[in-house]
Amino acid sequence: MNPTRAALPQWLADHAPAAPLAPAALQQVAREQIHAWGLPSVRDEEWRWTNLRALNQPAPLTSAAPAVSPLMALLPDALFIRFIGGKLSELPEHCPPGLHISRLSDAAPDARQAAFAPVAANANDALLALNTAHADDGLLIEIAPHTELSAPILIDWQDEAAAYAATRVLVRVGAHSRATVIETAQAADTAALWRNSVMVIEQAENSAFTHIGLGLDGAARRLTDRQFVRLPRDARFTSINLQFGGQLVRREIEVDIRDTGAHCNLFGLMMPRGKQVLDTHTRLTHGAAHTTSDERYQIIADDSARGIFKGRILVAQDAQKIQAYQNSRNLLLSPTAEIDTKPELEIYADDVKCSHGATIGRLNPEALYYLTSRGIPTARARALLIQGFAQEILDLLPLPALAEWLAERITQTLSQEIPAQEVPVQKVAGQEVPAQETPQ
Repeated sequence: MNPTRAALPQWLADHAPAAPLAPAALQQVAREQIHAWGLPSVRDEEWRWTNLRALNQPAPLTSAAPAVSPLMALLPDALFIRFIGGKLSELPEHCPPGLHISRLSDAAPDARQAAFAPVAANANDALLALNTAHADDGLLIEIAPHTELSAPILIDWQDEAAAYAATRVLVRVGAHSRATVIETAQAADTAALWRNSVMVIEQAENSAFTHIGLGLDGAARRLTDRQFVRLPRDARFTSINLQFGGQLVRREIEVDIRDTGAHCNLFGLMMPRGKQVLDTHTRLTHGAAHTTSDERYQIIADDSARGIFKGRILVAQDAQKIQAYQNSRNLLLSPTAEIDTKPELEIYADDVKCSHGATIGRLNPEALYYLTSRGIPTARARALLIQGFAQEILDLLPLPALAEWLAERITQTLSQEIPAQEVPVQKVAGQEVPAQETPQ
């Protein structure tokens, strides 16, 4: 056991799924890894801003009737899938031609092998190993070549009615196909389930796939989530990560661009409040020439909350003529809130166009004065500026109805009076610096 790491809590060490999903050999290796590695701690570089001590004890069980997903009425044509407490409870009654959805345990051996293809390489992957060892339910989504889904697939995670869940999802997108998957996570505020999830996305040539991750209600729920994406020639992948709720949410998105013509969008908005910790790590590898990527993340932190973004772009030696853009813009609303942002750019090619940057600031007093001098109350003026900042990411959503609904939800959250705050402290790449004006 590495002395710098936290020992695996006994309740996790004793956990044994009745019907594990992973192939037996992989599951055995993963069990040995998690017992050797334990859980990550703040002494690990990849986890120094995210403390997992809340996971040392299992959450108390709660019983509540499943909530009705607000997106069902908003997107009535969506293909609806529901998990309750990490267990698949509902699948679409009918699927359009070219789409197959099933429980992962019912999938062919090659699909299950592909779902567990990403394996833990070192102690930083401890939660991946934990998922491989403990996953006992999951989902297979297969989209046939030359299929264009007009309606999104909606996966509704009701994160309650259990203390702990480990799930695995495999998405296969055929050549020349188009599809959108929306994942929503919500729970009652007293439900403290920890869901440790992995999604593997395999795209074929010239496919386009959009994933929207939407964290909604649940003041006590915990989520650790990892996503693996492979992009072949001319494939397009878009991730839109919107997180508004949860006691502790850690998302890791890894994209491997493998062939020319591929493009990746990584967009995100996190709005932690209270004592929430919302954390996203992205790792994007340009492994082929003539590929492009666009990454934009924004955090709005209030109260005593913490928002974290770490984005790494790696450009391989043979990846000439690539273009990669990364920007992290953040807004602090409280002197006790904290934002940690660390953009990273690692380039081994010599003919590329790459840029990255990060800004953290407070609301612009000149903009506030402009609005209040025209008769707008201070609280309303502050809410308008915050809403405008968030809207920059919401406008990137491909579904106007969803963007409008989320904008209204943010407006309602901000409708309470937001008092004027002192100048907050911020961290850029781990260094404290004075807060600046609203990022431009």
